[in-house]
Amino acid sequence: MATDALDVLSTTMGKTPIVSDKDSSLRVTHRMNRSLYTYLLHVVIKPFRNHLGRPKEQYPEGSPKLKPHKIILRTCTVSERTVCGMHIYDILPKQTSVKAVQKRIYYFCGGGWQSPPSGQHWQMCAKMARQIPETIISIVSYPLAPKNAAPTSFPMLLKLYRQLLKDADEAEEKVILAGDSAGGNIVLALVLEALREDAVEQLNGAGAKRITHPVAIMAICPSTDLTRSNPDIEKVRPDDPILTPDFIKATARAWQGDWNPTDRRITPINADISLLAKNGIRVHGITGGYDILGPDGVLFRKKCAEHGVSGDWLHWEKQMHCFILTWPYGVPEGRESVGWIIDILKRE
Repeated sequence: MATDALDVLSTTMGKTPIVSDKDSSLRVTHRMNRSLYTYLLHVVIKPFRNHLGRPKEQYPEGSPKLKPHKIILRTCTVSERTVCGMHIYDILPKQTSVKAVQKRIYYFCGGGWQSPPSGQHWQMCAKMARQIPETIISIVSYPLAPKNAAPTSFPMLLKLYRQLLKDADEAEEKVILAGDSAGGNIVLALVLEALREDAVEQLNGAGAKRITHPVAIMAICPSTDLTRSNPDIEKVRPDDPILTPDFIKATARAWQGDWNPTDRRITPINADISLLAKNGIRVHGITGGYDILGPDGVLFRKKCAEHGVSGDWLHWEKQMHCFILTWPYGVPEGRESVGWIIDILKRE
């Protein structure tokens, strides 16, 4: 406890971000400080970490219909559409014309592949819609495990991906795919698998048809390796206030179904990451030092750097899984990290 107390007292130190970009295509920002608010939050929630964030129910087959959080309707409009059998919710600030839209961000919310978007997800997406000019934020309601495990859902999502990119190309709109946790896993895996399919077609002499992909990916505390075999998971476990090894292994089993956990379609770190650089797709991301999924996220980031993938990453020590979602409660690190995301996506 003395060490933790010292940590809190020293939060005035290390507030200046350390930016590392030496000999790398990636620009990595390191933050070291932890606010008193965050420290107390970790202390309060840690005894309940075997219960927090656990799925409350099993959802039926298919894309579940969602109800937008009422607080965002004060400042934004939300319209629902269905593409390839999946419900998509477009968030646009009031008094903003759809004609002014030049960019779409498709957001896949986390929740262990088993839970729909939380109120914090809706609020964060609405904030992005308000602060990123000429942009629609679209929440994708993807089929949820365990009744919709990856062997069933992933081919459906890949079909959806192709259609969304085709529609955006026809509308002359940029596309960014973003997601947190399980959603970060999905967006990385979808883009990488689509790129692999395209590379195979070209190798087999397919015609030079126009193939579109997103300009960038934003992967927030992504789950990048469903084997859960990284030894650093156990090293971080005592400090993680919300996730446990048993829980992340259970969510991985629910999503993988009868696929091997090493399959590149559910473990994107095993995919051909060089394809991202070859196609000029930037990969941005966030990892936390007190997140047991963080070590795998860092390995994925390093693999991106090895293959020359461009992007910006934020690594914040002493922060829990998906700490960005604490911003509606006034947590400083939550506010600053969401601001960082918005600044990066504004430039895309």
